[in-house]
Amino acid sequence: MFYTTIFRIGIDTGITLWYTYSMKTAISIPDEIFREAERAAKKFKYTRSELFTIAVKEFLEKIRSKRLLSVLNEVYSEEEATDEILLRQKGKKYYSHKILKERF
Repeated sequence: MFYTTIFRIGIDTGITLWYTYSMKTAISIPDEIFREAERAAKKFKYTRSELFTIAVKEFLEKIRSKRLLSVLNEVYSEEEATDEILLRQKGKKYYSHKILKERF
């Protein structure tokens, strides 16, 4: 009954439904990269899908990190306003006196 149901709704649907809850896709990559990916997957005991998923996730994280770094560099490259400098200096002075006066 189970198998006939799968074949009635289509083999791809059955494979996709039971094998993984993820999107199936086809990609074209150079042969050498494919062979290297195959070797790495076997060596580290990953499926090809797991290996490519890890690679894409790391790539996307790298892009996010670069964007964040770019924004931080832009923000911190701006010159600090005089009132901000004075406020920061007052804060440092206040907390350094407060900490030095406390007994541990």
